[in-house]
Amino acid sequence: MGISKIFYILVLATVISGCGLNKMANKYETVSYTVTPTTLQTHAGNVTLTLDATFAEKYFAKKATVDFTPVLVYAKGETAFKTITIQGEEATGGEATIFNATGGNFNYQDAIKYDADMMNSTLELRATAKLKDKEKVLGPINIANGVIATSTRVLNNEELANNNHGYEHETILEETAIIYFLVNQANIRTTEKSDGDINKLTAFAKNGYKTHSIEIKSFASPEGSVNMNDNVSDNRMKSTVSYTKRLLSTLKVDGARNTELYTETSIGEDWEGFESLVQASDIKDKRRINKIVNSVEDLELREQQIRDLAEIYDALENDVLPQLRKAIIVIRSFEPKRTDEEIATLSTTTPEALDVKELLFSATLTNDAVVKEGIYNKAVELHNDWRGYNNIACMYLADGNLSETMVFLEKAEALGGNQADISINKGIVAARKGELANAQVLFDQGNTSEFNQATLDIRQGEYKKAARFFKNGKSHNAVLAKILNGENSNCNEATAACHYLNAIAAARSGENDAVISNLTNAITANLNYKAEANIDLEFVNLRTNEAFIALTK
Repeated sequence: MGISKIFYILVLATVISGCGLNKMANKYETVSYTVTPTTLQTHAGNVTLTLDATFAEKYFAKKATVDFTPVLVYAKGETAFKTITIQGEEATGGEATIFNATGGNFNYQDAIKYDADMMNSTLELRATAKLKDKEKVLGPINIANGVIATSTRVLNNEELANNNHGYEHETILEETAIIYFLVNQANIRTTEKSDGDINKLTAFAKNGYKTHSIEIKSFASPEGSVNMNDNVSDNRMKSTVSYTKRLLSTLKVDGARNTELYTETSIGEDWEGFESLVQASDIKDKRRINKIVNSVEDLELREQQIRDLAEIYDALENDVLPQLRKAIIVIRSFEPKRTDEEIATLSTTTPEALDVKELLFSATLTNDAVVKEGIYNKAVELHNDWRGYNNIACMYLADGNLSETMVFLEKAEALGGNQADISINKGIVAARKGELANAQVLFDQGNTSEFNQATLDIRQGEYKKAARFFKNGKSHNAVLAKILNGENSNCNEATAACHYLNAIAAARSGENDAVISNLTNAITANLNYKAEANIDLEFVNLRTNEAFIALTK
């Protein structure tokens, strides 16, 4: 073949390929695109794009490929979604094929991480057609405008994990003594009056604390008639109450003879104690005994059937029944406490005089951040307690300083290891950074509150779950969860954020007057909402409304 003929063929191929690309470029307006939803939205921190493209017949060159790239363009830059390559029927390397004779379509889906600048943006579709070694830029064309970012309006009001001082304004201390009786007897023996239980009770009473209550219970072993055992139990109650009053009066215990402080209960036959002792014993056939206890309702018949088990009754008589012939004395007293004023003073003058619970509690008695942090540092210094660092972290977290929060949470973890409070606070930090999967792991580790979980559910796009938790709520986040779940609701908090959220709810319901009223309240409380409303696509249908224009200009 001559050189001139080869050159002719190459030129012809080039012309043909050029014509194919030019035809695709010239008829590019025949390609239709559908974005779902028509306005982009952000959920769970991402902007998800679903795009359907349809090509007319005779449009797509058989050997051509086209690279499509959706790009979100905004004032401070742009972010590209992934590129998809579509091929003609005689080309290779594409993810979908379009036939020349019939045309066709492709479906595309991708997501990018949301940034606040994307709220005011344009979705641009860029395309480059290729045929052999030739390229032709198609478009670009705008296929959507802006991103609805209502899901990002979650208030950072999680429950911080710093309520961990463990201090109680009222602590009830108690001591217990058991008095044992001989069978069918109610008198308290001298040996019982001097045993270890009574000695401990006496030592406790000598503390001189204010008495909270005195409880006495009496019992009888289940042997003999029910009436007789009830009478024995009653008599044991009387003798124990009398003895207790004399003993406590001698010890000058507060309220020793105040009948209102006494709770007296005669139980009678102690079948519950019987079953428990049998179960814990080495008695043979104990299952058989307890089966009788649980299946025979007639008490007299129950006792008789147990007595009929002669071979094991001696073991019951020796090891079980004596422990049921008893009375229990419980004395409860108020632990002496410092006043809040005393604790507050000592926390800054003599913190070493306070125990760690009192010291941590004292931080809740001041609103001075410097004093509060100093107290928490003292908790670490004096008691080597991780809660000091954790609670300092919460101070920074309350101020939105996430970097310093993590510094102190790491210190707390180094000192105290894995603690639920630390995990929860780390989870809050992760949630606010948009690290939602990590936040969920940390919340699970710390067994966080349902409130915190519901707040994270909103961030994760789990609106139904969040709305179920906030079912009857009218707070900002409760209403946000409902709106995002398709249930318009109104917030009852007198805040700029709440007024703005009510304006969104009104816009979704087509109540223009309510939109203007709520936006007016929001802008009056926080002027920043004027510029925000101007670009918020929740109000796109009001952009020709004179009242809206006047309010947001």
